[in-house]
Amino acid sequence: MQPFSLTYQVDFEDLFKASAVVARHRYPKAYRVRANAILYGMMVIGGALSAAGGIVLHNTVLPQVPDYALIFVLFILVGIFYSKVMIPWLYRYSAKYVNAAHPRSPMQFTADDAGLRWKDDDIDFFLRWGGIEGVFATPESLSFLSGIIALVLPLDAFPDPATRKAFLTEVLDHITPEAAAKSRADKKLMALLA
Repeated sequence: MQPFSLTYQVDFEDLFKASAVVARHRYPKAYRVRANAILYGMMVIGGALSAAGGIVLHNTVLPQVPDYALIFVLFILVGIFYSKVMIPWLYRYSAKYVNAAHPRSPMQFTADDAGLRWKDDDIDFFLRWGGIEGVFATPESLSFLSGIIALVLPLDAFPDPATRKAFLTEVLDHITPEAAAKSRADKKLMALLA
């Protein structure tokens, strides 16, 4: 690989967003289904509490609306609020806190025949090609899956789409065939190569 280098400013929100989708790329579908069943079970408990609130509301304010309709609507509203308001807020709030607590010096990213390196005043992280289990894309970054972490490289760090495409092509040629196949299964990554 021709040595490749980029310098960019770290934004931890990119890392939080990549981390949010690591499970989809890391764990098999059966594992995710089981874990989600547990999480949704907890949501049902929250829904039951919403139902109790709905019954009280029904009996005091809206007696003409059927109980089940009110309970169903409250349950849906709680889910929408959680997914559309609370989760994005938590990512932004957490990233803002980490960005403020960690002085951000420019990150120097390099790639060569040995692997990938992220280096700044406090970090020097080297990832060999064999340690990359897959590459996936988020709207803001490329994410290199290794173990249970995703190391991110912001898309806006690249000077242009052609440079990014050439880099991605090199990456897919250097990682293991299994990791390359897993990476090619990511539609968002393939869109960057189109």
